[in-house]
Amino acid sequence: MVGGMSEEKQVTYRIEGHAGFIELNRPRALNSLTPEMVQGISDAIEQWREDDAVKFVVIYSTTDRAYCAGGDVRAVAEADAKGDLDSGDEFFRQEYDLNLRLAKYPKPIAALMDGVVMGGGFGISAHGSHRVITPRTLGAMPETAIGFVPDVGMSHVLTHLDVDKALGIFTGCTGWRLSPADLVFTGLGTNVVDDISTLRERLANAELDEVLQEFSAELDEDSALEKHQEWITKTFSTGSWVEIEQRINAATPGEDVDAEFLEKIRKSLKNANPTSLVAVVELFRRSAETDLATALRNELALADCLRREENFQEGVRAVLVDKSHDAKFNPASSAQVAAEKYRDLLE
Repeated sequence: MVGGMSEEKQVTYRIEGHAGFIELNRPRALNSLTPEMVQGISDAIEQWREDDAVKFVVIYSTTDRAYCAGGDVRAVAEADAKGDLDSGDEFFRQEYDLNLRLAKYPKPIAALMDGVVMGGGFGISAHGSHRVITPRTLGAMPETAIGFVPDVGMSHVLTHLDVDKALGIFTGCTGWRLSPADLVFTGLGTNVVDDISTLRERLANAELDEVLQEFSAELDEDSALEKHQEWITKTFSTGSWVEIEQRINAATPGEDVDAEFLEKIRKSLKNANPTSLVAVVELFRRSAETDLATALRNELALADCLRREENFQEGVRAVLVDKSHDAKFNPASSAQVAAEKYRDLLE
């Protein structure tokens, strides 16, 4: 066995059999990514890049509550509030660099996405070859509620879905909670298994695809995104956020959208930062036309900008600190947001 670990053991990694295993071990914080965790994952994949003993990489969590609930945005916001913007800038640069290297990695990467997967959790799963979910997996990109935008390369991933890029824009704007069926429908989940612990044990000495086939499970639910795809496409495929918002406000329950779905969307959008929503649509429209590296640079440009606006601190307070979900964003209306400010930041 060959291995190493980060300083605080938030990430450990080892070679077992012919697989490289990366273990996320920050359970109390639902594996929210710290700089040490980003560095630990980076160290592991670089050590194994040219190592013929490692046929594929497996990333998993020590807790079944979450694979990874995102980056440690609260810590970034606390540093920003103290005037230390440089550490946050560097964290996101390192995280996005890892996302790109995972996407370009020459070996299969299997992310065992049990439990919650949000934000940065997709950054260390969605770019890999195998995105293994369970009936307990819940996914989301909820960044608009904290005055931010979906990042970690997801503006590119979500606008290059095989099924429909409008579903990606919908997901990025609304923070929609992706069920296991939604994950499979969009392609964000490539495999469904139930007994993920036994599967992980088997991977050390078996072929990846054979084990995934052996442990393959069926879901007993339908995808809400698939059911409402026609309405989502009609509503989100064209125009600015202001135009999309007008369509949502004018929508009435009918054959292509039901009242419960509309209510969930509208409730979620009430808690979103209007500036973020405007910026998301500008970003996603551009990312639909670029490669991943360009999308990541554009995400970084928006991240650096939005973190320097008061809405980021307000959103983090309401969602992550007080958990009161009562953020008072300024401007309070998307019609008051100058879209060109954010459009001009994009390559």
